Amino acid sequence: MKKRDFQLIVGILVIAAIGIFASLQLAHKSDSENYVVIYVGEHEYQRIKLSEPQTVTVEQNGHINEIVIKEDHVYMQSASCDNKDCIKQGIVSLDSIETRITGGWIICLPNLVSVELRLAD
Repeated sequence: MKKRDFQLIVGILVIAAIGIFASLQLAHKSDSENYVVIYVGEHEYQRIKLSEPQTVTVEQNGHINEIVIKEDHVYMQSASCDNKDCIKQGIVSLDSIETRITGGWIICLPNLVSVELRLAD
């Protein structure tokens, strides 16, 4: 076998491996979903698929936050904090996540509640 033949075989094997790896990545991406992660302080409180709409009430130390999750967006519906800045932050949607100042986050500093919309890998 000549050196050129060996290089050709190695090249074909590398291209095949890249193709297999890429197809596995695409299959993994199609299985993954967008989801919402709710934090209380620095700890994860709950993780919810965006495809499972619901309202989550976070109650801790006399503070209450109500988070609404829909199929393409999330928002803070109510909060027991004084300034209600978290409610004023509005909706984080699949369409707006890239253009919002806070990206995929809604943050209630007084109640230490954060909401993150995470896109599928």
